[in-house]
Amino acid sequence: MSDRIEPLSDFDFLASFAGEPGVFWPRWCVLARSRFEADGACLLLQAGQGVDAVRVVAQDRPSSAQRVVQSGVVPSLGKFAAGGLHVWTPQVTVLSMPGSGVVSPQLWLVLLGAKCEDTDATARELRLLAETYQARRREGRQCEQLLTLREVLDLGLDMGGCNTMLEAGLRLCHRVAAILGGSRVTLGWREGVNLKLIATSHGGRVAQNLQEAEAIVRTMEECADQNNEVAFPAIAESRAVTREHQAFSRSHEDQALLSAPLRDGEGAAAGVLLVEREAVTGRWAEADLERLRLACDLVSSRLDDLHQRSGWWGRRTWRALRASAARLLGVEHTGPKLAVLALLVTVVCLAVIPVDHKVSAPFLLKTDSALLSTAPFSGYIDEVRYHLGDVVKKGTVLLTLDRRELLLEEANGMATRDSSEREARSFEAENKLAEALMAKARVRQEDAKLAIVRHRLAKTEVKAPFDGVVVEGDLRERLSAPVQLGEPLLKMVQLRDLTGLLQVDERDIGFLAQGLNGEVVFASRPGEAFKVLVDRFEPVAEVRSEGNVFLLRVQITDPSQDWWRPGMSGVCKIVAGRRSLLWVLTHRTVETLRLWLWW
Repeated sequence: MSDRIEPLSDFDFLASFAGEPGVFWPRWCVLARSRFEADGACLLLQAGQGVDAVRVVAQDRPSSAQRVVQSGVVPSLGKFAAGGLHVWTPQVTVLSMPGSGVVSPQLWLVLLGAKCEDTDATARELRLLAETYQARRREGRQCEQLLTLREVLDLGLDMGGCNTMLEAGLRLCHRVAAILGGSRVTLGWREGVNLKLIATSHGGRVAQNLQEAEAIVRTMEECADQNNEVAFPAIAESRAVTREHQAFSRSHEDQALLSAPLRDGEGAAAGVLLVEREAVTGRWAEADLERLRLACDLVSSRLDDLHQRSGWWGRRTWRALRASAARLLGVEHTGPKLAVLALLVTVVCLAVIPVDHKVSAPFLLKTDSALLSTAPFSGYIDEVRYHLGDVVKKGTVLLTLDRRELLLEEANGMATRDSSEREARSFEAENKLAEALMAKARVRQEDAKLAIVRHRLAKTEVKAPFDGVVVEGDLRERLSAPVQLGEPLLKMVQLRDLTGLLQVDERDIGFLAQGLNGEVVFASRPGEAFKVLVDRFEPVAEVRSEGNVFLLRVQITDPSQDWWRPGMSGVCKIVAGRRSLLWVLTHRTVETLRLWLWW
């Protein structure tokens, strides 16, 4: 473009121009330089705060932007009021225009060496020209959007009447070719891991094994792999990879190619629509890409539904299974899939890892060597020499009964005996044999009474019959209290030959047998375990509030401890064989469900 352009021709051109901004704004800068009789003009855009947010939109010549930056006016643009003409230095004039919301938030026209005298009128004229262009662009965009929306809605209605995948593909290809002016439109859909050509705007099915078809598939794969629209020649600011599109275009007389993915419900590229256009028709515009994107987004769900229902029932079933497997093994939802995998691995491990199945039951420490001491005769408690829980030795005096009445009876009996013995001697001396015999009989009678009294005197001291511990009979509060013959006084048990009495739930009794091993842990010392051996069962269950239980005796095979006491409780676990860990954890629940569901 020459430096000298007639202002009138430029004005007339820009006043009716409705094309791309990349054409309008450079010529607008040339017109501004000419009207202001300036040495250079540059249009700047301020899209945010700070110097970094300012960029060059257009300039009248390549060197103008560099000269504007060197003038130092860029950092001071924020100081100028919007919508005015400002002279920053004699060589730099700034025309600020409010942002339109379409082109930019704020535009600045920087003029270098402006010499025009009627600057206000010229500024108003240029601002009016720019605002008119922006309004025309907005109106054009709205018309394009309305046209695109109408075309896409018509396409959606047309697709709704299709019953097969082939019919829908043909209609889609023909309608898109008409909308975008394409020479050929081809539809490809994913079968397994590869794309398969379904239909083309040229009509009928597409041969899959031809070299032409393979090239189209490779081009579609490039779009599907990126899951994004791909255009060649590329549209401005596009970062899509276009290697296969470029190769296909060069082998087909430099055709313009535009491909868009057809996404399924999960956002993956289930198919691709490839549009070809003759080179003489022109490149793709942003509006073409928007139309194709809207069309693909509208019809993709319908095509996916038709594809799922197409083919014989075996193919449909296999396709559904394959889609489910792809979703299961794909990269989406990694967290839940890892959780399910971890759960499956855990269940498998639980099912194959054998562990000891242990039957747990509460137990009490019992002994078979116990003695209940009773009162040997009726009397009174004189002295108690023990406390409950005392460990005593054999022969230790535990309590004594009052002896005073027995001693008086003994003295009285001895006196009566002596008197009867003297009478017997006297009768023998007098040769009275009958009276002598009667006297001797009374002596024997008194000897018997004395023996009874002396036996009772010996029983007044209750002694420990063996080494053990006193577990019942706190008589300290009954000193001098009367007791009757046979009345229980105290109970002692031995600390040897202790056994455990288990209370096994009837649901677990079937797992146990005589001779099984286990361990017991006392409630008072849960950190120590002692080995036991199952001895014998009680044949009949006991009915209790918590359920039926069987009593089972176990022998403690480890040496007895000094702190053991009969009546201590704890928990016993009997090893009832090897089972899988899953069975151990779930068998009780499974058995309960079986009882509930049985009829």
